[in-house]
Amino acid sequence: MNTMKKPLLNTLETDIEEHEKRELQRRIFMYSRDALKIASSIEPIIVNHPRFIQGMQALDRIYQLARELDLPQGIRIIGPTGSGKTSLVDYFSKTLPKTTLFKQGLGIVFIRLDASPTRHQLVRNLLLAYNYPFATTSVKAIDIKTQVLCDIITQKGTRILAIDESHHLAFSKSRRYSKSSQNDVTDCLHHLMDQTGVGLFLMGTKELDDLEDLDAHLASRVSTRIELTDYVTLTPEWYGLLKAFVNESKQFDLSIILTENYGALIHAATGGNLRNLKRLLTEVVLIGVDVQLEAITQSTFHLAHERIYGEGNDRVNPFTK
Repeated sequence: MNTMKKPLLNTLETDIEEHEKRELQRRIFMYSRDALKIASSIEPIIVNHPRFIQGMQALDRIYQLARELDLPQGIRIIGPTGSGKTSLVDYFSKTLPKTTLFKQGLGIVFIRLDASPTRHQLVRNLLLAYNYPFATTSVKAIDIKTQVLCDIITQKGTRILAIDESHHLAFSKSRRYSKSSQNDVTDCLHHLMDQTGVGLFLMGTKELDDLEDLDAHLASRVSTRIELTDYVTLTPEWYGLLKAFVNESKQFDLSIILTENYGALIHAATGGNLRNLKRLLTEVVLIGVDVQLEAITQSTFHLAHERIYGEGNDRVNPFTK
C-alpha cells in the first residue's frame, strides 16, 4: 500500500483550482438565464420620439436622392455620446425595404472612424466592410485601392456610407497628426461621393460642426444637419419617452416609472441620456426577474444604480431613501 502523502504544493494547486472554479461559477450565474433573456428585450427598444422621427425623415430623404441626382447628398447627425445617433442609423438600415437596386446588406455600409484618421485607414476600413480580400495595402498603393473602392461601391449598388465617430475629422492642435493629413481624409470622402454618387451619413459630437473650417468642399456636400440631444430638463417629452418604454416592454412590467416621482428620480440618475436610461432599466429588470418581484420598488432602482456605477463612485444615487 502506498502511504505517501500528496506533496503540499500539489494540494495547494488543487485547492486554488477548485476555488477558481467556484469563483467562475459565481460570476457566471450572478443573473439567471431567464433574467438575461428578459432584460435583453429592453436594449433594442426604439422609441419614435419627435427627434427620432425627424432624423428618420432626413435619412429617408438622403437615401432616396443619393445616386439619383448629380448633386451630392449628405447629412451630419450631431449629438453627445449615448444620445441615439448610432441607434437611429442602425434602425434605419434594418428597416430598409428589400430591393434589387443593391446587394442585400450593402444598401448602407457602416464603419467607425479611427481616432487619428488617415486616408489609408479610411479606405482600408471601407474595403473590410465589403469583405474585400486584400484590404491591407501600402500607403503607396492607396490611389489604386481608392479606385477599387469606387468600383465596389458602384457595383454593389451602395447608396449610403455611414461613418460613426466622424468628429475625429475635426482638426485639433493638441493631436499628433497634421491638418494636411485630415484634409486628405475629407478629400477622399468627397471624391467617393463625386465618383459614385453615394450619399454620406456623418455621425459625431459637436466637433463635427467644425467641418466648414476644415473642408468647405465636403461640408457643402453634407449640408443637412440633425441634432440629437440629451433630455436636459423634465419636459413632457421626457415623460412621453418613459411612457413609450413602458408600452414597448412586453416581457416585464415597468409601469412603476410612470408613478409618483420616478420620472424625476430616473432623470437625475441618467442625466436624460438615452443610453444611460436603457442601462438603468435593463439592470432593474435583471434584478427584478431574479428575485421574482411582482413589482419593482425604489430599492430595486437603488441597487441597480449601485451595480452600474459602483458604490465608491462620485455619482449621487437619487434612489437613496
